[in-house]
Amino acid sequence: MKMNAKKVGLLLLGLLMVLSVFGCSKSETAKNSGAEAASASGKYKPGTYTAKAAGNNGDVTVEVVFDENSIISVTVKDNSETEGLSDKALERIPQQIVDGQTLAVDMVSGASNSSKAILAAVEDCVKQAGGDVDTLKVAAVTEDKPHQENELTTDVVVIGGGGTGLAAAGSAFENGAKVIVLEKMGTLGGSTALSGGAIGATGTRFQKEQGIEDSPESWLKLWKERQSTSNPDGKYPDYDRVSKFMDDAVDTTHWLVDYMNHKYVNVAGFGVDPVARLHFPEKSGATIIANMEKTLNDKGIDILTETKATELLTDDKGNVVGVKAENAEGTLTVHAKKVIIATGGFARSEELMKRFLPEFVEVMDVSASAAGSTGDGIVMAEKLGAALYEDPWIIGLGIAARVPELRVLEWDPTKMYVNEQGERYMNENSHYAVVTNKAADNGQVWVVIDSSEANADVIKSIEGQLPNDEIAVGNTVKELAAAMQVPEAALIKTMDTFNEGVASGQDLFKKDAKMLVSVKKGPFYAFKFYPRTMGTFGGVKVDENYRVLKEDGSVINNLYAGGEAANRYLYNQVYMTGSAVQYALTSGRLSGEHAAKAAIDGE
Repeated sequence: MKMNAKKVGLLLLGLLMVLSVFGCSKSETAKNSGAEAASASGKYKPGTYTAKAAGNNGDVTVEVVFDENSIISVTVKDNSETEGLSDKALERIPQQIVDGQTLAVDMVSGASNSSKAILAAVEDCVKQAGGDVDTLKVAAVTEDKPHQENELTTDVVVIGGGGTGLAAAGSAFENGAKVIVLEKMGTLGGSTALSGGAIGATGTRFQKEQGIEDSPESWLKLWKERQSTSNPDGKYPDYDRVSKFMDDAVDTTHWLVDYMNHKYVNVAGFGVDPVARLHFPEKSGATIIANMEKTLNDKGIDILTETKATELLTDDKGNVVGVKAENAEGTLTVHAKKVIIATGGFARSEELMKRFLPEFVEVMDVSASAAGSTGDGIVMAEKLGAALYEDPWIIGLGIAARVPELRVLEWDPTKMYVNEQGERYMNENSHYAVVTNKAADNGQVWVVIDSSEANADVIKSIEGQLPNDEIAVGNTVKELAAAMQVPEAALIKTMDTFNEGVASGQDLFKKDAKMLVSVKKGPFYAFKFYPRTMGTFGGVKVDENYRVLKEDGSVINNLYAGGEAANRYLYNQVYMTGSAVQYALTSGRLSGEHAAKAAIDGE
């Protein structure tokens, strides 16, 4: 009789356990597996144990229950992981540990930090219970699964399950098409799930309900002001298309509520953008994804996660006719009348960053972009002759520290920034995308603080981090300059000028007086900060219906793109608050609508 894979694995795992016990001396067993804490007759000391490990956003606490011979349960308790993105890891990994009685389980794509934290905490609990961690890390032997070649047929296939992809799928279905979504990560969401979830729009019914008067002209004026702070020779934005986007954005803002079961809890401004045109969800961008995912599931739309698209399929005339993909079962071919690329940008692809934005490669480690933003769709379309937008750039999210304890300073505009020349270089209370661009232009930048009471918590938090190449300390400004390796005279002049501006309320860079805080009390601290990205401007060129274009301006038949895979024309080098998620949703909605109607009409 043929045994199933799980039974074979458990049998071999049990055999390994027996051999490991009898193959060691008593002292070796005690030393290597902590058996002195285990019961004499079993593998573990029965009981409930807890441990924590660092996850993506903080510590993840896990509770593990053992009897003498097995792991009874694994429960994730306290955690601050990103809702939506980490859900599958928090659910799947504990279950796999218990089912397989093993620590040799696969990470969940897109939630690797959460996955590692759970495994590390469980490992700690195993040690507390006297278990043999090394044996549990041996993968259970299972029967090989045959490689499958599957095929599906649909009207529209969407590559990518972030904001763009889910909006495209919902809109295509709404307009009568059969739809399949392919997502390479283990969870849906992409960059949209990592965002605050606010979407910008002017003149919406939700603004009117709150008595907010706003207009596209007002937003466009701000748009032009912001873009003028960057590359004076830039080819973009295309303001005709920006204006159209603003009109389309109103419809999308309503559509999300009317068709995708989304809701807004408030319409407000943010930071240096006080006009109330940002439509906020209950929590974050993960809320938008959750609402759209539920809607698509309720409608019966097929969403295949951990399924990576690898190739766009074409017929002998060059028309796109489907997608080839890979998953755990093998290869999958999706035959489709229309294909929509919604794979995001390329901020997480070292290869593409070196090719297009080499100046930001060294700060990829502090990027806030989605793990799946590796430009897959852009590369696939380029192989078919798609034209790429000129002069790509990053979507800036301010500046970031490599020391976790210093993250509290990343959004504090009261602090002072200086460059590698020891000079202050900007009004720190500026839009975060402008902050990123200025940092990129100024070499190594530092955030400088003093030892006033307002900074006590930050200073205390880094005591265990010293000495550290990312931190400079000096009892005087002169000593601080030496520690930073910046010109002493320049830093002294910078500090004096800044403090004089604080006293007078007249700052050299016209920083608002209420944001001015003196830096006078030693010891002084300076922390290295780096330009932080949350995505890219670039991708493939598209027409007004989001159809992908060739260099000669002709359309690649049946191929669409939206979101970060085709967003360059909206910006020069400055992101506008509320625009990225809105563009993802709007480009998804409109490309899905056009693709569905064209597929049904046979165009």
